[in-house]
Amino acid sequence: MAGPAAHFRQLVRYAEVTGRDAWGAPLLGPVHDAPARIQPSRKLIRDANGAEFVASFVVYTAAPLTLRHRLWFQGDDTTDINHARRPAAVDEHVDGGGVVRYRKVWL
Repeated sequence: MAGPAAHFRQLVRYAEVTGRDAWGAPLLGPVHDAPARIQPSRKLIRDANGAEFVASFVVYTAAPLTLRHRLWFQGDDTTDINHARRPAAVDEHVDGGGVVRYRKVWL
């Protein structure tokens, strides 16, 4: 039986925010590629601060994404931080053995 990763037929690029420059702009680590499923969404969620947020997308992936990451979809310019998407919430889905199977990243 195939796991959730069998449905990850799209590509997402991601980089972690490692700090800020002298002007407060985010500094990013290396950009990585990961298989994913990107699905449009119109769901009301709460972000990490408890504020309500209407998610435009949910990304399913096994990549180790957190709120500190920035994401780009295929065709986005990864050299432009203004094209990066910032996660509002990340849900980890864990199997019966305690292993994270995949993450749902709300954007």
